[in-house]
Parts: sequence; C-alpha cells; structure tokens
Amino acid sequence: MLANGPFDRRTGDDGIEVWVAQVGPFANVNTAFIDRATNTVVIVDPQNAIKWLSALEKENLKPTHVIITHTHRDHVGGVKKLLKSVPEIELIGHSKSNYPNLLSRVLFQQLNYTQTWEHEEHTMEKWQAGGITLHVTHAPGHAPGHLTFHGHGVFHAGDLLFTARSGRVDLPGGDAESQWRSISFARNTLLSLPQDWWLIPGHNYEWIDGTKPIWVTIADALTHNKALNSPTLEEFNNLDFIRFDDDLAA
Repeated sequence: MLANGPFDRRTGDDGIEVWVAQVGPFANVNTAFIDRATNTVVIVDPQNAIKWLSALEKENLKPTHVIITHTHRDHVGGVKKLLKSVPEIELIGHSKSNYPNLLSRVLFQQLNYTQTWEHEEHTMEKWQAGGITLHVTHAPGHAPGHLTFHGHGVFHAGDLLFTARSGRVDLPGGDAESQWRSISFARNTLLSLPQDWWLIPGHNYEWIDGTKPIWVTIADALTHNKALNSPTLEEFNNLDFIRFDDDLAA
C-alpha cells in the first residue's frame, strides 16, 4: 500500500485509525493517526511524501498535520513535498530539534514549524487535533528535541527505542546519559499503558527471533528490549549497539 515493506493498521473503539508502514530505503517506520469524522490525518516522521499522498488519496483523505520525532534527514524526507502539495498542513516538532551546528546540516534538516512544543526534557504534554489525542514526551539523547508520541493503542518511539534495542548516542547532538534517562522515563510510561498496545520503532530492525516486525507489544518490548532492561547508566553505556564501533548502531 505505502511501500514494498510491511504495513499494518488498527481501528480503536473510538473510531481512530492507526496506520503503520515501513517506508524508504532505511527501513523507517511511519505512523499515521486518522479521524475520518473530522478528516484529520496526523503523520509521524513522513519519509516519503508521494507514497503517503497516494495512499491517502485512494481513501479520500489528505494529511492535515505532520509531527516530528527528530530532524534527522531520514525521518523528515517527505516533509518539504508534503508542504508543497498541501500548503495548509500544520508542521509541529520540538523547538530544540532544529540543531544549530552548521557542520551537522548533512545529518539534520532545518524545519520551519508552524507550531512548536517547548516542554522540558523527560516531561509530557497532551496534544489534540480533531478526535486524536496524543501524549508527547520530550525524550532527547539520540538527537536534540527528540519526541515520542503515544495514544490510540500505540507508542511511537522514533529512534529512542527500536523493538529490541535503542538508537545510538554518538551522532552530533547525541548524549548517552540523556538517552538513558529518556529510556528510563519511557519504561515507566510503558509500564503504565495497556500491555497489548503496539510499540512502534523508528526503524524496522531485527527482533529477538530474527524477524523484522514494524511493531511489537509493549509487554514484549518490556521483556526483551535490551535498552529498557538496562537499569543503570553504566549498563546502558556498555551496550554494544549505541555507538558506531558496532555494526548494529544506527
């Protein structure tokens, strides 16, 4: 539907649809929240505009909001074309996600947000559009201003968490201690949510059985994710995937 990779969808009792798709050459996982009653379509980290526009058009929908976990180029590859195609789209991210270091522009894309979140690290705000309600957590460490979003049966983790591990900390703007604190905050949040909710990673990487699912249940993530099960900063710092000296880092 959206790509050659996996696609899944669920509809809650409240009528809100959630679409989850692997999009693009870097196994990015995108999420869309759809409220047909108000024609509200919120896309998280659109990697490819053409595929999203085409898939939505087939169901007489178009994007109304784009929300960004962080501004690494693989996560925002579709933003400019979406804005060109649908100029009235609201584009929202954290104010700290536009990384100011000019030498890092090859990694980060500067975005002209129509709105920004401003909340402090490891705090949460509630956000609403149409019938969609999401909880937005400021979770830096992999990148400045990184956010996670949860609601309507899913937790979209971006590059804070993958299914079995976490994002790396050695890119510009990354910080191991901030990432560990963000993961610790996320763990407490995940423990408070229904355990059959989906944890959606920022990339479709290998799960414990060798498959590459685009989501796992929160219960399974809490049991098997190595970063979520590193209770101290020292243990987290010793994980073999958080820096580039391991070929799992991403």
